[in-house]
Amino acid sequence: MDQSIVTLEYELRRLAEIIKNEGRSELKKHEITETQFIAIQWIKEASPLNIGTLAKHMNLAISSTSELVDALSNNGFAERVKQTDDKRKVSIQLTEKGESVIEAVIIKRQKFLKKIVEESMIDTIPIFKEQIHKLYSATEEGGK
Repeated sequence: MDQSIVTLEYELRRLAEIIKNEGRSELKKHEITETQFIAIQWIKEASPLNIGTLAKHMNLAISSTSELVDALSNNGFAERVKQTDDKRKVSIQLTEKGESVIEAVIIKRQKFLKKIVEESMIDTIPIFKEQIHKLYSATEEGGK
């Protein structure tokens, strides 16, 4: 494999981990675990969803996911809502408290990224942003 690709993959992976960990430091303030945070992110991104769908996204057993949702509900981050078309079906929805945790973590990540970008490459930010966008656009998620 081309050494520049090996280095690029490694550094992108490490940078993503560093940025993620910077945001995760915010979780302690909100008394939420990393697993619970991952769950509320899925609830936000894939809503509406039920326990089975959340379990698939997180690669967890349905029983473990049910316990996880119970904890989220008990702590006010999410709630179970009976569907209007079929009262037997329950979907999981994010509460304002859950939304605010996600927002706080994202803001912390963005501030950290802004700081390191401005310290290292202030004059090339537009070019860097364009190149990252091209990489993302070349993926299936990005619109390939």
